Amino acid sequence: MTHHSCRIVFLLTVIVLFLGSRTASAQLSDPGLSGSLETNHQTYFYKDPNKAFLLAFFPGLLIHGYGHFYADDYITGDVLLGGEVLSVLSVGLGALIKSDTTTFSGGLLGNPVNADNIGSNLIWGGIIAFGGLWIIDMAHAPTAAQEFNNEHGLKPVVFFENDHPILAMACKF
Repeated sequence: MTHHSCRIVFLLTVIVLFLGSRTASAQLSDPGLSGSLETNHQTYFYKDPNKAFLLAFFPGLLIHGYGHFYADDYITGDVLLGGEVLSVLSVGLGALIKSDTTTFSGGLLGNPVNADNIGSNLIWGGIIAFGGLWIIDMAHAPTAAQEFNNEHGLKPVVFFENDHPILAMACKF
């Protein structure tokens, strides 16, 4: 391909991507495409604090911050997930250092005894951080869900239909 034809292919690719993104954004912003009248006007959905706790418990054990993601508290969820990644890396690095202290001795780690101690500290620090962040997620996720509900005026309501209780979600507009 010549230099001129590469420019044409690049320009056509940019135009196609630009038009595709404009079409997709126009479809997403059109309230008539989202479905029923209830869907069009229900912007926020009630977040159950008990469900937030349960999601923080599991799968929150594996994905820290899951309860906060459910409660739309993405900043805290991202911090908890990032802390989990760092804690797992700390445990892995500590295990690597302890596996062969003579290789990692010298430099910043000093002699093999210091390398072994640093490896142990990294492992235990990572384990404590992993558990602590999981506990924080479980303890705060219900509060985050309740704060979301309060911010948007959402609350659960129960009414009776044919003598049977029906649980519904209410929203103030």
